[in-house]
Amino acid sequence: MVYRWNLEGTALEFPTPYAVENRFLVWRGYALIALAVLVALLPSLVSPGTDVTVLASVDNPVEPGSAWPHLLGALLMAVLGTLNLVQASRQRALLLMPGQPASLMPEVAHEANGSSPGAPALMQALSRGMVLPPPLAGPYAGALRKLCGELGSPPSTLLTYLRSRVAHLLLLGGLALLMAVGWGAGVVLAKPLAAHFVALLVLLVASALWVRHALQTTAAAASPGLLISVLLAALLMVLPLVWFSASLPGQERWPKLTLPAGALAFLALAFLIEVLALMAARQQLSDPRPSRVSPQEATLSFDADPGQLLAVVDRELHRRWAEGIPNRRYARVVPAVDLSNEEGSFSGLVLEESQPLVPGAARGTVKSAAPRAAVKHGLWLPLLAWVGLLASLAGGLMWAWSTRTHLQDGSASWLPSMVGLVCLLLGAYAMRVAHLLWSRVEVDSSFIWLDFKGSFFRVAGVPGVPGVPGVPSVQGVAPAAATGRDAAAAPIGVEGLTLKSCVVQARSVYYAAGPNSLGSRTLVSLVGDSKAATHWTSLAQGFAQTLAQSPAATTSTVAAMAAARGKVRERRRADEQAADAPRKPARFCAGCGTPLLVGARFCQHCGATVA
Repeated sequence: MVYRWNLEGTALEFPTPYAVENRFLVWRGYALIALAVLVALLPSLVSPGTDVTVLASVDNPVEPGSAWPHLLGALLMAVLGTLNLVQASRQRALLLMPGQPASLMPEVAHEANGSSPGAPALMQALSRGMVLPPPLAGPYAGALRKLCGELGSPPSTLLTYLRSRVAHLLLLGGLALLMAVGWGAGVVLAKPLAAHFVALLVLLVASALWVRHALQTTAAAASPGLLISVLLAALLMVLPLVWFSASLPGQERWPKLTLPAGALAFLALAFLIEVLALMAARQQLSDPRPSRVSPQEATLSFDADPGQLLAVVDRELHRRWAEGIPNRRYARVVPAVDLSNEEGSFSGLVLEESQPLVPGAARGTVKSAAPRAAVKHGLWLPLLAWVGLLASLAGGLMWAWSTRTHLQDGSASWLPSMVGLVCLLLGAYAMRVAHLLWSRVEVDSSFIWLDFKGSFFRVAGVPGVPGVPGVPSVQGVAPAAATGRDAAAAPIGVEGLTLKSCVVQARSVYYAAGPNSLGSRTLVSLVGDSKAATHWTSLAQGFAQTLAQSPAATTSTVAAMAAARGKVRERRRADEQAADAPRKPARFCAGCGTPLLVGARFCQHCGATVA
């Protein structure tokens, strides 16, 4: 991993997850450019009558076709191939800008005091060692359960991708049914041209779907209501097309275009691509696996403001930032001490996540090494890429064959050209559909969860005790809660502070080609790190030992603090004994059954004498 400077700041350069996709893009790009050159040269190489299979007579001369439609097809192939090469050259490295990948929930500013709304759910997941999947809701939820089973906790980008695949499959099924209805109506009404006009309508609707996904790959899936509206509108257009098909212009030209064959090829190949994409996305779903997470606990007492311990923790957190990148802070609750009371309790919380990094992507690694988790694509995703590549090659070859045929005989069928154009477009669609799945990246991060709970006491009438040398006071401890100069200067002691530390090594997944928003990265696995958790309890114990050995511990304040701590312990011991002492059973009036007061000699309700 290296740093790259640009206009937006420092970008992290990681090994690319698109290594396999780039190979397919380069192969397809060079193949399409070569086929485009071949088609462009055919008008100068082929002339009428060079093929011995083409017969001509005086009564029926052979007229060559125009080269312009084929040159436009060559231009389309050249553009598609060039775009593939440009995309492959731009995907040689993965650049992550500051704030990428997205955090798991809204963050808390480092100078703020509070907790994120999602922090309780995250702490519950850390304590269990797994993330409980949320209930699946939204459009196509039932279809996703039947097709994919348990989804777990997929990123929002993958969930949107699955919904889009289901929506496209339903739309393709509706278009196939619509084409069958139009074709059948044309046969019943004896209007053979009806199939051509219905096929044209189907191709227009399907092409609109292709263009929408090519321009917006991460757009939300169309709702069921929208699909039904589109199909109903198409059906209402099919009926007049079938009825007036015999009176529409160009009766002799429509059969040459072979639109029904092109529509059938489009629906069949698009259905295959959508099924392969759905299976490839289904293979990238991960099941949550629980692991054992055991927090470490330490109890200590010291004579200082508890906010000073949090200052030491903040400084250590800053020192342990991954690659010098600030942690994602999800909760920071400063232990608030109310100096207006002589005794009280406090609590504090720290929950942070280190910068998610690709496993093994340390500073100075070779950029060509692919990320460890990004090369596990399974079977369906490479198969989808092969379908896109082979469909593009087949489409280019059919277009070249059609060009050669039409340059010799202008009355030849346009079937190879129509099917070839469909294969070219859907080959690009297959490569575009697979792009999001190629961008899957797994990153590692560390969660640090520190929980402070304890009680404090204050000794009035003696000068305050300075804190640990070099440890600043923490904003938010609020000596302003005290009333009077003596209360603010009174020394504070902490009795029985319990620190629970939990460090969890987490692996999360996100898609680099998707939007960087909340929910685009989700947790895959959680593994407790007891050794790292022990470091934080040792840090707190070292803070207490350093404070006990400081010069302030040799002053006359020590005796007052020790006496106050002894009184606090005796008071707490007495409270615990009183709470554990057996209580006398409740008494009731024998006359009316009213519960009697403690020590009462007469019933407060009926006045009867209590025995």
